[in-house]
Amino acid sequence: MSYDDEEYEDDQSGQAPGLSFGQLALSGVLSSGYRKLGMLIEHLETRTYEMQIMGSTGGPRPRITADWVLKEIDKFAQGLGKWLKVAGDDKAEILKHSIGSRPLTEHKTMVEFGSFVGYTATRMGRAVELCYEKGYADGSILFEDSRLQGANRITSMEIDPVHACIARHVLDMSRLSHIVEVWIGQVKDLIPRLIEEHGEMSLNMVFMDQRGTTFHDDLSQLEELSLMFPNCRIVADNCVKPGSPVYCWHTTVSERYKTTNYSLNEFLESTIEDWQVVCDYLGPLAGVPAAGRPSPWEAPRGEEWRSYPIRDLR
Repeated sequence: MSYDDEEYEDDQSGQAPGLSFGQLALSGVLSSGYRKLGMLIEHLETRTYEMQIMGSTGGPRPRITADWVLKEIDKFAQGLGKWLKVAGDDKAEILKHSIGSRPLTEHKTMVEFGSFVGYTATRMGRAVELCYEKGYADGSILFEDSRLQGANRITSMEIDPVHACIARHVLDMSRLSHIVEVWIGQVKDLIPRLIEEHGEMSLNMVFMDQRGTTFHDDLSQLEELSLMFPNCRIVADNCVKPGSPVYCWHTTVSERYKTTNYSLNEFLESTIEDWQVVCDYLGPLAGVPAAGRPSPWEAPRGEEWRSYPIRDLR
């Protein structure tokens, strides 16, 4: 991050211009991108305050919900924040369908690579919340069986700590912190933690929205650690702009994946084409002839069973 020397000349009081006690000026200290994100938070906080004022005038107090937060972010992106690029419009519909087609079961979870402002994480968390509300209503899910208390069902990873804090704040406003958890760090370093938290074959859906040039590396790591449950759905965004050519090639030619490439417009940009690649992981043995598959009762070559003498415990 670069700083402007003229903006950081201290005055006689020893404070930088524009700073007050307990308040940090946005100019200079934070980059331009962070200042823009501050505008988003200001918009959400202002609208929340207006909702509270409406409730104190005698009428029913409006409830701040995840759907309301998503709509407010959409309004901000369509007006003052046209620079805010989130997975909205057609991309949101594809993501919504993908979430609905992969309902969560016991010990299954979802993961998102790249939180940004928590827009997609909020949408995913709301879908899970609706799934459980329906289960509670018809009696198919008991609260003690939902594993929501102390066991987050969606994990979102973000390398930028400022973005992660904003995403957590948005999730708090949406009342989804008990469902979605945001981890800070690089995806390649956090993927092994999924094994520790949830175990093997625990992922039911993966949403990739990080840097496209690392899509294939992160997918390969998921395969090596056996994290994806068979028929795990993987949705990758921005596969044309900025682009992820190696990932698109791998998921298309590999027999382990059943892939569909959706061509659609960038969010609020009718002249810019982008792709969302949706693929289903068929399993590690997909495409392998039955004759070549190892038998579960046969040990791999070089690892034949050996007999060990029983230790004399006397």
